[in-house]
Amino acid sequence: QMQSTAPAIERLGVPAYNWWNEALHGVAQGRATVFPPAIGLAATWDTALMGRVATAIARETRSRGIRQVLSPVANLATDVRWGRTEETYGEDPYLTARMGVAFVRGLQGDDPVYRKLDATAKHLAVHSGPEADRHHFDAKPSKRDLYDTYLPAFEALVKEGDVDAVMGAYNRVYGE
Repeated sequence: QMQSTAPAIERLGVPAYNWWNEALHGVAQGRATVFPPAIGLAATWDTALMGRVATAIARETRSRGIRQVLSPVANLATDVRWGRTEETYGEDPYLTARMGVAFVRGLQGDDPVYRKLDATAKHLAVHSGPEADRHHFDAKPSKRDLYDTYLPAFEALVKEGDVDAVMGAYNRVYGE
C-alpha cells in the first residue's frame, strides 16, 4: 500500500488507489489531453492560459482517481543540457513564480475546503543539473543567487499558491 498504485484490500472494503502522477503537461495515463511542456507554455507569458490548462489537467487527473501530482517544477533552466529543462518555466525567477502559482491554483482549485488535486512543487532547491551527479552534487551558489534567483518561485508557490507539498531535491546545498 506504500507504492503509487495501491491494490484493493477487498476484506476491508478498501478500493484500489492510484495517488500519483506528474501531470506536468497532462495526465500521463491512458487516453488524455497532452498540452505543450511547461517551457512552451511559459513562452506565452499568459498566466490565465496556464490556469486553464492546469484546470483541465486537474479534471482529467482526478477522473482517474489520482489525488496528488508531482508538479509544478519550480527549478530554473540554468543549463539547456539539463535533461529536465522542458519541465521548467525557463531561467527567469519572476516568470517561474507567476506561471507556477497559476498552475498550482488551477490544479488545486479555489474551494477553501476541497481541493481538486494536491500539487507538489519540486525540486527544492538549486536543482538544475547535472542530472548524472544529482545524488552527490553539492550546489554552492552565492547567498544572493540563492535568495534572489533560486528560492523566489518556491516562496511564491507556498505563500501565494498555497501548494500542498514541496519535494526536496536530490542534491545537497552548502553540504546539507
